[in-house]
Amino acid sequence: MDFIEQVKKNLSGKLRIEDGNCGTTHKVLKEISVQGGKAVTWERPDGVFSKILDNNGNVVGEGEGITWPPSILFALVEGGFFPKEIESQLIKSLQCIIDMEKVADIYGYGRVVTPVAAAYNEVWKNGGRVAIRRNSWGVEVVFIDKYDKEIAVGPISYCPTCGTAATIPRAPALAAKIKEELKDKRNTGKDKYERGMENHFFIKNDRICCEIIEKGQVLGRALRCCIAYAGVAAEVNAGIAGPKWGALFKEYCRICPTKLCRKGKNTGEEANNLLVSLEKKKLKTDIRMDTYITAMVKKDGELLGEGIGTVCAFSSLMYAKARCIQLRSEIEVVRE
Repeated sequence: MDFIEQVKKNLSGKLRIEDGNCGTTHKVLKEISVQGGKAVTWERPDGVFSKILDNNGNVVGEGEGITWPPSILFALVEGGFFPKEIESQLIKSLQCIIDMEKVADIYGYGRVVTPVAAAYNEVWKNGGRVAIRRNSWGVEVVFIDKYDKEIAVGPISYCPTCGTAATIPRAPALAAKIKEELKDKRNTGKDKYERGMENHFFIKNDRICCEIIEKGQVLGRALRCCIAYAGVAAEVNAGIAGPKWGALFKEYCRICPTKLCRKGKNTGEEANNLLVSLEKKKLKTDIRMDTYITAMVKKDGELLGEGIGTVCAFSSLMYAKARCIQLRSEIEVVRE
């Protein structure tokens, strides 16, 4: 049995729409890692290119996306790692790839957190808000103005941060403003592209590991609770990201109430299932940017719970679930 078929066999019956694009990607990457494979990504001007390698280092899938995780998922789809019925649904849930060039035109090189933070600040500053909701296997992001009118609805995307990045081009005035604000800002992705760096992602000790490699040398390594967070943390450890992020992430991991990485769980799977539960209870989630990305869960407009996160609102949701008694009571969370 070849590598791909072995991975598919071991995951048979274990892939669930509730886990979403993000949780599903982590689940498949874990099995690939168990079999000795990995995902490798490279920053490019128009986003990120990725390859899936088998246990012999052979390429068994290639893909592209606006940043690392959706690029990896696209490579998994292209490699044939999913049953046909799931594959077709995942393709529909990766609509953000359609807007890759428009997203890259704003900042580029697979960097999404910086323009996303700017978008959150701008929308809220003008009296609006940013909402997230599940759609098929993915997430949809909506920009809403102060009159409670939807001004931009993004494509079905990998996660809240990717979804927000893909929504920005659909609000042309906002996109132009953010592009102007960021035109002279340092872009770590561009630096990595010019230096020919690689990002290697795999699961190690039930944690997502990222290694930043340049000319065969590992410059930085990090193990975290999701692909994106591991990637950014590895950049910090490699000395190619600003010290501000390093300090923020170190503090976040210290105070994190979930410690998913110690439990062999990933943020994407847990948060997608949480978002499904919230929506079944008719609860809505807004996102804003403070020091950290912040998620606010509301019922009939009233705040039930609030949480801070790292590079994505999924971690913010998990924080809210862990910290907010009223929210836990509403969704009937059972303590483990």
